[in-house]
Amino acid sequence: MIAHLTPTGAIHAVLATLCLVAGLIQFLRPKRGAGHRARGYFYVYAMLASDAATLLVYRFTGHFNAFHVAAIVNFTLIVLAIVPLLRTPRPANWRRTHYNFIAWSYASPVSAAITNIAARLLPVTTREQVAFIALVASLVTMMIAYILIRKHRPPVDAPAMSTGLVEQSGAPS
Repeated sequence: MIAHLTPTGAIHAVLATLCLVAGLIQFLRPKRGAGHRARGYFYVYAMLASDAATLLVYRFTGHFNAFHVAAIVNFTLIVLAIVPLLRTPRPANWRRTHYNFIAWSYASPVSAAITNIAARLLPVTTREQVAFIALVASLVTMMIAYILIRKHRPPVDAPAMSTGLVEQSGAPS
């Protein structure tokens, strides 16, 4: 592995890489069944641990920075993606809510991976250059993610039959 990586940094790197693989498999495979649930829980737990490890890594600037903010945003997206699954009964359009939040949570490690790879392969000499690479990688990732997320999102749930009948009869609800 990379010589200057701290144990916390190594844990973050390994978990983030596993999340990239698990998220890609989730995107490519059908969205139902025990396999989807198992991979999903793995992704959620690994991403939460990766985000937590990110908050402990200060080697880049020595203090709290944009990467820590991204970890907090990603953590929030993961929680918002899981809440509809845990509620009983599940709210209307829970699949779409879950999909949107979990899909956007995947865009974050993709952007971070692109930033990391570019910063290591390009002749970068300053932190400002790394910040510029991160900005460009994030913008490109977000544009592509926006297109893919909209293209593959689940349809809106149809209203319950009883709701439709009440609306047709004109009876107050």
